[in-house]
Amino acid sequence: MLSTLLRVFLAGQLKPFCLNSGETPQFDSSLKNFGLYVHIPFCRWICPFCPYNKCLYREDKADEYCKALLLELLRYKEIFSSARIDSVYFGGGTPTSVTPKLVQLINRIKGLFNTGNCIGVEAHPNDLNPENLRLLREAGVNMLSVGVQTFNSRFLKVIGRPYDGPTAVDAVRMAVDAGFDTVDVDLIFALPGQELGDAVNDVAKAFELGAHQVSAYPLIVFPYTGMDSYIRRLGLRKTGMVAEKKMLDAIVDLAQKCGYKRTSIWTYTREGAPRYSSVTRERFVSIGAGAASLNSGYFYLNTFDVGQYINAVKKDLPVSIGMKMPARLEMLYWLYWRMYDLNIPVQRFLELFHEPIKRRFSLLLAALRICGLAVLEDDSFKLTPKGAYLFHLVEKGHSWDYLCRVWARSLKEPWPGEIRF
Repeated sequence: MLSTLLRVFLAGQLKPFCLNSGETPQFDSSLKNFGLYVHIPFCRWICPFCPYNKCLYREDKADEYCKALLLELLRYKEIFSSARIDSVYFGGGTPTSVTPKLVQLINRIKGLFNTGNCIGVEAHPNDLNPENLRLLREAGVNMLSVGVQTFNSRFLKVIGRPYDGPTAVDAVRMAVDAGFDTVDVDLIFALPGQELGDAVNDVAKAFELGAHQVSAYPLIVFPYTGMDSYIRRLGLRKTGMVAEKKMLDAIVDLAQKCGYKRTSIWTYTREGAPRYSSVTRERFVSIGAGAASLNSGYFYLNTFDVGQYINAVKKDLPVSIGMKMPARLEMLYWLYWRMYDLNIPVQRFLELFHEPIKRRFSLLLAALRICGLAVLEDDSFKLTPKGAYLFHLVEKGHSWDYLCRVWARSLKEPWPGEIRF
């Protein structure tokens, strides 16, 4: 419902957008730079709350898959031969389930492209040991996001994580001591049965351990994961909106008191530390099963099925569905993620789209200011606390709507043909 409202009132389009298999991207080979995302779907344990594309780890399948990733990368090298990769992020799934193979992939990426010094990896606490950390650092990884979710052993059991609180603490401590420029601690709040103090204690523990950044997301229960019935079987209930808002407000206050800047609606970064963010790139190429890309005016997704992906990339790019983005929609996509960042830089919009943002979105920007949701400061529209909370609700609702329509279908059908949203 929310995605429909955004489409009608912001994009000005009554008919649904359509991702379909007949829309083959026409690439702009003169693209100068982009972010690279690499999806590793393998997990040694499947968590019931996770909405992402994942499968159980098998060594033989992981070997095949990493070879396929390299082949897809080579195909993009042929297309964007002179482009520079500004950032590289490995997400999942569990990238650190194949740490030695990550090192090989990083070395090949560096050999094929001119790359920046921004390489980030999502890590599972059970995978963090001195040897794996050494391998990642020597490969040039400078940012690590540790998927703790919570330091509370009781709530780790509630969400089905295969470790306890002390293990999570040790993992973060080892990561911080390893010398990464940024160690991000990923947390989930508003867990079933969680109280305000529990959520605040998790964030406080991450700060105490020396995390350079904390990402604290509310639990979003997607129907296709089975988490809803899982919660009921445990005899628990989802956290209500009022309690969730109190948790969010307390986390924001704590971060400010501890000297961390709010760098997005759900992240808090220590002054001077590079920000870990894999979802806010302006132009990006993504490789792997289920990976989504935005470049050359096209938005498209690879097939989600690992076996189908491995076979498809031998012949061509493994694109399952995509769409040519209208100019206004591409602008709105950029605007959406800048609002997620709490900062809409006026000059950057002009550089990207060659027209003033006030000409294209004057009514929206005026409404934000009149309603006290944003202020104009230093040639940027900055979201106020009130605006940040509204966007917290928008991000939750849109993510739920989009993933339930697009990802749930793609998880069931390797080549869905057409998806309207």
